[in-house]
Amino acid sequence: MSDNPSAEAGPSSQPESGGADAALLRQFVMEYLQSHGFERALQIIQAGIKDQSGPGGGGGETEEAQGGREAIIRAPQPVPIESTLKRNIPQAQTVSASTLSERITPEFEAQARYIIEQLQRKSEAAATDEAMEAEGDAADRPRQTGEGVLDPSERVEGYGRYRRWVDQGLDLWKAELDGVSFPLFVHTFLDLLNFGFKRSARVFFDSNRKPHEALHSTEIASLAGISSKLQIRNHPLSQRLLNNKYTVPLSRNSHDLLLQWLSGAGLDEDWEAGLHTTAGRAKEAVKGIVFNRIKITVSHSPMPLDKITLASSSGLLSSYIPPTADLDTFNTSTALKLGPPPKTEKLKEQVVRTLQDTESSGANGTATGENGDRDAAGSNDGAADANGDIDMTQPIMKEIEPDLDADTLSPEPGETFPPVPAVFRTADLKREVEAVRDKRRMIRSGPGANIGKSVLPTTVLPSVVAFTMYDGGEGVSSVEFSQDSSLMAVGSPESCIRLWSVKGEKLKAKSMDPSTGDILEDEGLAHRKLIGHSGPVYSLSFDPIYGTAQSPSSLLSSSQDGTIRLWSMDTYSNLVVYRGHGRDPVWDVEWGPMGVYFASASRDRTARLWSSDRVTPLRMYTGHLSDVNCVKFHPNSLYLATGSSDNSCRLWDVQRGACIRLFLGHTDAVTTMAISPDGKVLASAGVDRDIWLWDLGSSRPIKKMSGHRAPIHSLSFSAESSVLVSGSADCTVRCWDVKSAGGERARGEGADGRRGGGVDLAGTGRVPMGPGEGWDEGATSDLLSTFHTKRTPILKAHYTPRNLCMVAGVFVPPSNTTNITTAAV
Repeated sequence: MSDNPSAEAGPSSQPESGGADAALLRQFVMEYLQSHGFERALQIIQAGIKDQSGPGGGGGETEEAQGGREAIIRAPQPVPIESTLKRNIPQAQTVSASTLSERITPEFEAQARYIIEQLQRKSEAAATDEAMEAEGDAADRPRQTGEGVLDPSERVEGYGRYRRWVDQGLDLWKAELDGVSFPLFVHTFLDLLNFGFKRSARVFFDSNRKPHEALHSTEIASLAGISSKLQIRNHPLSQRLLNNKYTVPLSRNSHDLLLQWLSGAGLDEDWEAGLHTTAGRAKEAVKGIVFNRIKITVSHSPMPLDKITLASSSGLLSSYIPPTADLDTFNTSTALKLGPPPKTEKLKEQVVRTLQDTESSGANGTATGENGDRDAAGSNDGAADANGDIDMTQPIMKEIEPDLDADTLSPEPGETFPPVPAVFRTADLKREVEAVRDKRRMIRSGPGANIGKSVLPTTVLPSVVAFTMYDGGEGVSSVEFSQDSSLMAVGSPESCIRLWSVKGEKLKAKSMDPSTGDILEDEGLAHRKLIGHSGPVYSLSFDPIYGTAQSPSSLLSSSQDGTIRLWSMDTYSNLVVYRGHGRDPVWDVEWGPMGVYFASASRDRTARLWSSDRVTPLRMYTGHLSDVNCVKFHPNSLYLATGSSDNSCRLWDVQRGACIRLFLGHTDAVTTMAISPDGKVLASAGVDRDIWLWDLGSSRPIKKMSGHRAPIHSLSFSAESSVLVSGSADCTVRCWDVKSAGGERARGEGADGRRGGGVDLAGTGRVPMGPGEGWDEGATSDLLSTFHTKRTPILKAHYTPRNLCMVAGVFVPPSNTTNITTAAV
């Protein structure tokens, strides 16, 4: 047989065979039906033969030739089987009786089986129609199409005609209408495999996959491994595609265009000729998929939808959310409290007194500090009256608890996790006092930070300190900085954790004298090694109890061995082992913003909530369709965000364990997230190299920021939530303007707004080493700056409360076969 898919099945122009061939073909198919138990289809064929041999059946050659093309769909009487075979099986029109048995190839049997399945489907549909008509509800049943009884070549032709119509149409509607082509492509491929046309399915898939790889790379890679009907049944993605309708958003005008094309209005005469032509049956194939397997949501606006809306509102939504609710209803059904966690009045009063005492005694160094004028001016803020009471209306109180927007709600003291205690701890006081000092010394960054100061530029970029690790053995799998920027922990594929003091101090371990009970310290080491895991260490998290006031007292680590370990930063030893994810790797772990509780993410498709004083999880968050790669707590501890390999992000109510927000738009796995300090914006990034910003309150996507050339490993917001820093495997650190509208950058314009430069090094095997070597080509307009490293993929980016940016990565030595430019950065 020919390799051309259209030659395997479909109408043929070859002359019809004689009566002897038709009789043998009838016998072959009837024996096949009988041996496989297709009783009703066998009855239809026998009735057709009886009608042919009865009165008026002998002179119907011309009538058969005229009606045979429409026999399957339009014939009111049973269809002669030889007419069906001649239309669908090319071999049946040329093979002779002497060679029939030799020509029954596996492909021939697949084609015969296809015809039999369609006849059986038709007989079942006829029986259903008769039953419904007997019940008197025939007027209420949905419209039936002929899509199920079309041959493979017509399905392929229908997809090709739709693609040509979209490609030749107006660019204004192309992005929307192109969204329909992906489910058309997938279902055409799966239908060909289901009917046994393996070669046709493979040729169709390989020749049409390229236009869809940009937006659906993971789905295409997954479907590429399917080659049989059995694999379809065992493949999770194919089952989701077959069991759920694919949602496609369209504007009102683009929806009208699609309906006009499907109805044939204004098209050539061949397309409108009906089911007796190839073009008509191709149209029927497209209509069958659009009406039965695609859910089109039409907006009220006639204007075309933007790409962000299209990406965040399309896909197999019914597999992510309950089928009874649409995405907008699901995301807006719960009002969020995004304000900061509450503080008791006693804690706020004590913070004011502590600040007054340190400022009046000069212990804070206000005369020579970075912002000494601000500290001095604030020394009288919140002054106490004769009774020692604090005036809570003074400006210093706004530093402790800033004003909120009118539409922003804050949690009650009993709603946080853990609840705010009535009596504050010493650690709480130290943390809040240091937070006020950090705000005073914070360097404002981003566009407009120095408006009114003509001497300085209006855009202030952060200072970036990079820590590069050399000779790391098998490499580095995770990096974490403490909140006070005093410690750096590095996880290794060798299953150990290494600790360094960023300040260059020795790390002293404490111990207790068994005889006297005194606390002793050793002389200290330049770095410490923590050994306990039996697999690569994928995530680390320092406890946040003291904030930036002092060094953390504990460290969490997660590993491929399926465990989470708690380490003491006083004795540098393992305290607790938490097991709950079975043998599945734990990809991420993070402390809650108030300590005590932490969350983990695993390959078992769940995130779990833990308490540090219990070895079993408290909550389990289920709903993702693949690995949960990362977790991130909201600053007020009420919500937990998760990112997954199913290309989605979710926001969970920590206490109820319910998913309250679903964010769709990524085209590949989400591996890192960050929530802004003001609690209003979620940033997500991953393998697709794009950064998405989401408004948590409205659950709407804000914008998509592009520019990285490799997967993104880490994100971090500035203290005022106006700048986002990202670290990537492309050996760059990039700063992004969160507040701007974004969008595509003018061609040739760099991140600093200058035009020119930009050399495309794609395919040269050379890593660009400076701003003039094309790093910012293709970046969106909200890219403020790009910081380049030589050969150091960035694993961690960390913004301090004073807006100093710290990043870390491991140096990758150049290979002997690659020409690497070694110019200094």
